[in-house]
Formats: sequence, C-alpha cells, structure tokens
Amino acid sequence: MELTNICDFSCEFCPDSRMRRQRGTMSFEMAKSIIDDISRTRIARLLLFHVMGEPALHPHLVDIAEYAHAKHVDVCITTNGSRMKGDLLNALIKANIKRMIVSLQTPDESTFSMRGARGLSFEEYAEHITSIARTFIQKGGETELTVSFLSSPLRKLIIPVAKEFSIADTSKKLREYLRIWAERILRGTSIENRLSGVLKQINRVRSFKENKVVITDKLSFHTRIVGDWATHFDSKIIEARFGYCCGIQENFGILWDGAYTFCCADYEGRTSTHNYRDTSIQDYLQKEVVQKVVKGFESFRVLHPHCRQCLGDKSMLNALVKQIGSIIYFKWIKQN
Repeated sequence: MELTNICDFSCEFCPDSRMRRQRGTMSFEMAKSIIDDISRTRIARLLLFHVMGEPALHPHLVDIAEYAHAKHVDVCITTNGSRMKGDLLNALIKANIKRMIVSLQTPDESTFSMRGARGLSFEEYAEHITSIARTFIQKGGETELTVSFLSSPLRKLIIPVAKEFSIADTSKKLREYLRIWAERILRGTSIENRLSGVLKQINRVRSFKENKVVITDKLSFHTRIVGDWATHFDSKIIEARFGYCCGIQENFGILWDGAYTFCCADYEGRTSTHNYRDTSIQDYLQKEVVQKVVKGFESFRVLHPHCRQCLGDKSMLNALVKQIGSIIYFKWIKQN
C-alpha cells in the first residue's frame, strides 16, 4: 500500500526521478478502508507501506499504523530512515507495527552520494541510523527492525547498470561493510558481547545472494542484490517470452490513488487495470487479466507486455540470462 509517492531522497538506483505519474498522498479514509478489507478477508499476511515514496512524509502515518494494529493487520514500513526521529519512531513502536525496514543501502560516504539526500551529510545520516538501531536494542517491544544493504555483484554482465554504479561488488567488500556497521551499532551497548557471534555470521555472507544476519530477535541486517530498476525501461528492450516472477502472487500493490499494480516494481502503474475505489481486493485478484498472468508464470510463460519488458533486456544474451536467471532466482535462490 503506497501511502505516498513523494520522497525526500533521489537515489540513483531508484526510478523516482524518472517517474511520470502524478505525485500525491493516499487519503486517510482510503487507507482505513484497505485495512478494513484486509482485516475482514485476511487476504494478506503482511501490509507493506511501500511501492514508491517515503511513508514518513504521510501526515497520518502513526494514525494508520494504530488503526491497522486495532484491526489485527500486521504492518511493515520501508523507510530511508531520515525522518524516523524521536517521537515518530517511538510512536510507531508503540503502535506495534510488525516490522520496520531501514534502507541503509549505501553504507559509506562514497556510496551515500548516490542517495540525493539534500542537506544531509553521510555522518549525520549514519549517526541517525545508529540511533534507530540502538533504540530497538534498548526498548525491546514487539517491532522488528531490519537494516537493509545492497550489493552489486557481476554488475557489468548479470546486472547491467551504469558502469560507475558500485556498492559492494564482491563478498569481501560486502562483509567489510557489515562488520563496520555491526561494530558501530553494538560497541558500547548492553549487547556488545554478541558482536563476536554476529561477526561469525558475517563471515558466511556472500554478495551473490540474499543474506540475513541476526543480531537480536528484533534486530537484523539484510542484504540483497541491486537490479537495474531505475534505468531498465529507458532503452529498447528485447522482450521476455519465458521466465518467472512471484510479484503478483506475493506483493501486488495499491498506489496512493487506489490504482492496483501487479508488483512493487511497477512504479508507473503500467499494469493497472482496476482501482480500489470501485473494486475490492478479492474481486481484483479474481479478475481474468490477473489470473491469466498468474497462470502464465506457473508454466514459466510471460504474458503481460510490462512483464515481458521487465524480464527482458537490452541484448539477446542478457535477455536470455535474465529469463533463465528469473527462474533460478525466484524458484531456487530466494527460497533457500
């Protein structure tokens, strides 16, 4: 559920600056209605305040989180963390959100320059993220915090983003970043004695897969591979004909204006055929256009034009690798 598509960062690896659809904020009434729908049908295990934008910019974020908790709907907030300060952070923890994902992504001063964070230095940002993590160490509560990192392995071949785009190209570099942040967060805290165990977990991290490093039962690091989401649709694409994506089955979206999308990667709403204003979630998921795409992916066929572009690529070789890779990644790597 996209609370807003307005963001205070302009990350190079995000298509925010290329997005053409109207900027706006979901009304409090629509957000409550969606939560009511989920509460009544139990159609979703977790409601993510995500697609585009920074949810902390929504004026009723805490109210929406509290409403979801009252309706027994688990909520996850994905945030860059820049506005998760004092009162707001504490209010969200008090509202018992299920999970908060802080998209640290760029873990040092050099890579932080990719974030387009005007008026905010890396050291200020780093201190703020550290403070958020330590709040979760000190306060406890039911909310889980995940600090998210990116890696860019084999970026020139497997993930053909810009040549200068580099965050953690190797497992060694990714582990180095994780060690720095583990020490930064844990040194001088009541759980500093856990550092050695955390470092042992970090030693097993590999850049070419998703990794989870558990610090406490409520605090963890997560790493994932960055894709070419920001620039993929800028060039002519050789469309995919086969492949797999779990997007529509696991994380379909409702944009701030009520438009449905197949997945969180559809930042322009190109897959939108219906709107929540006149179509309930259950009715939408049963629509022929949705079921056709789902059944296609079940047999590794890519049917929707936008999905064909998304799983395609700029050259025949890269398109072939990406189609095969989508099956391997979603059916094997992501499941293990």
